[in-house]
Amino acid sequence: MSVGSILRAGCFVALICVGAAVLTGAAWGDALTDGRFRAEVAALIQGIRPGSTVLLEADPAQLSVGTKTLDLTNLYRRVDGLSEAERRREVEEFLAVAFAKAAPAPDTGDFAVIRPRLRPQLVPDEILQQYKMLAHRRFSETLHVVYVLDEPNRYQYVTHEMLAGWQVDPALVETTAVANLAGTSRDAPFQLVLGDGAPLFAMANPGDDFAIARLLVPSYLDEIRRALKADSITLAGPTRNLLLAWPSDSPARRDLAAEATRYMREGPYGRSDELFRFDGRQVRPLNTMERADHGR
Repeated sequence: MSVGSILRAGCFVALICVGAAVLTGAAWGDALTDGRFRAEVAALIQGIRPGSTVLLEADPAQLSVGTKTLDLTNLYRRVDGLSEAERRREVEEFLAVAFAKAAPAPDTGDFAVIRPRLRPQLVPDEILQQYKMLAHRRFSETLHVVYVLDEPNRYQYVTHEMLAGWQVDPALVETTAVANLAGTSRDAPFQLVLGDGAPLFAMANPGDDFAIARLLVPSYLDEIRRALKADSITLAGPTRNLLLAWPSDSPARRDLAAEATRYMREGPYGRSDELFRFDGRQVRPLNTMERADHGR
């Protein structure tokens, strides 16, 4: 069985598990124009911000919260066809960014209070192009480190304004966020796939929305490297919820690199098909020769 077949089989099993919650494209055909999708978003807003006044505009694709009017057209296109759980996470991410952008003076408490909730996240260029107010630093050619305040079932992005209000060194924010994620990563599972009795590759999808962010956690990556019995491993985070890893000299490395690209394109929550090398000490992007060795 090829690498692609193994990965697709895993996706097929996942789809079987959530199939009952998936609305088909036909079923969603009128969900935007008849207001059903807007009603779903409005209910989520009430859960995220109890007591908020949500006004339904004449256009069924729009609603207002306070002085902020949200157009749901692009969001609807992103979530069309996703499972119920995936759709909810995508909508909540959209709302978290929208509310962060709308808030002129976020009330997030002082740094000591929010410190335990800080986590890092990795996002592609497109998100920062759309939401320039997010505090960030560049991680690689295609990805940026941003910061979030983690809460049950959702998180809030950290903005430049929030960071300025804490009056702390941005390096401390990142160090704290990564340390917090490292703490929760001790029990984060990953799947090891064997070929002819030897480790072939690993897949990490712990279900907490921080799979790709664990590229920032060397202790977690080293656990995967040791499980793969390799001196160095190649890594990819094609979606927010999936981290792939394989021995750098794996005979299947080109197939795995191609699968990373497929995952990124098919999503949901596509991030990057950029490849990284981890040798037990640090993570770095593949150089030109290494990318060519992976068929790039």
